Amino acid sequence: MAGNTVRKYNYEPEEEARKSPRLVVDPQKVPYSAFEKLLATVGLLGAAVLITLNVSASVSATYAQRQLTNVKESITKQKNATADLQQEIGELSSNTRLNKIAQSQGLKLRENNIRTIR
Repeated sequence: MAGNTVRKYNYEPEEEARKSPRLVVDPQKVPYSAFEKLLATVGLLGAAVLITLNVSASVSATYAQRQLTNVKESITKQKNATADLQQEIGELSSNTRLNKIAQSQGLKLRENNIRTIR
């Protein structure tokens, strides 16, 4: 009696295959969705912009460093020129030089007429 209650099912896989073609997807090659493509494109563009900004900032920093070096060189040259001029002032205003010039002009040194101001 149990054998009579079992319904026999006639399955034909060939007919179903003809009705709708089966999509076979290779697990190694999954197609990307439009959102994933957009996300990848935005990411690549963002990376390109950041790289460009980084290079630009590096060039600007190098340029600023070069200008700083030029200013420091200029300051050093001016300090050296100032030191040379101060040394020349000291040599030209030394007592021995002034005494030699005075003696060559016929002037005499009187100690009580000298006042030193510093």
